[in-house]
Amino acid sequence: MASLHVSLSRRPVARAAVCLAGVGLASPALAGLPCLNPAIVTPAQASRESSPRPMISWRAVAGASGYRLQLVSREPEGRTLASIDSLVNDTRFLPPQALSDGFALVSVRVTSLCPEGTPPAPSPAREHRFLIDARSACAVSGLTLDAGEKRIRWAPTTGAGGYETFGYEAINGRLLFRLETSEPTVVTPAANASPVVVAVRARCGEVFGQVGYLAY
Repeated sequence: MASLHVSLSRRPVARAAVCLAGVGLASPALAGLPCLNPAIVTPAQASRESSPRPMISWRAVAGASGYRLQLVSREPEGRTLASIDSLVNDTRFLPPQALSDGFALVSVRVTSLCPEGTPPAPSPAREHRFLIDARSACAVSGLTLDAGEKRIRWAPTTGAGGYETFGYEAINGRLLFRLETSEPTVVTPAANASPVVVAVRARCGEVFGQVGYLAY
């Protein structure tokens, strides 16, 4: 009976050792594993997005208590449109504002936040880039000119709240006039230049659409 008692008392100890080993493997801090940074899933690297507020998502990292997201959105010319530095407890993030008013290059980094004592990641979070091009959904087309009264008309743009019209001297690109209208038509002012290039763009919410052109 004594030998039977000793045999039974060893089983819980063995099970406890197995459980402790499992905890050590599950926690990067206990296992001595580095705190890795997540891979961004969407939008895909170098993709072209039509939404000015795309959902950004990434893969979960074992042991991470949260994530730090850093984002910068710029026009191709360099002007900064949006800059975000936020702590996130989820594996996805919907920007609280539009990242573009039509066309922009977006750069994102996501860094894991891990328990104290966890070895740092072997390298910084990689920069993830994608384009936003929302212009085609708010395009201006079908421009025509009534030469008698210098009135320009175009097809109504779905969702447009207004339009901007710019007139340029074709030879040197000098701006001759800038007009705003809520209707798909405008009478251009007299210009002491010829030929004149007219550019019309619609505004749909926070987005400026694809420009339509006409020359006279």
